[in-house]
Amino acid sequence: MGLFSRKPSTPAPEAARVPAAEEIAAAGRALARGDRAPADRLASEAGEHGRRVAMQILATSVDHTPQD
Repeated sequence: MGLFSRKPSTPAPEAARVPAAEEIAAAGRALARGDRAPADRLASEAGEHGRRVAMQILATSVDHTPQD
């Protein structure tokens, strides 16, 4: 599942996990630099919590995005 995908994937229940705050922060920093791969991976691994994790990553990325 991509970060902005509207169709949730259906991972096996044992595969779903909620990432740690440090992982979300790292993915947010990477997203602010233009690398969405860590964010996509975490959102996909979170299973049914993927949208919540994606929103946390987006919120974190705003803190690291340079402002004009």
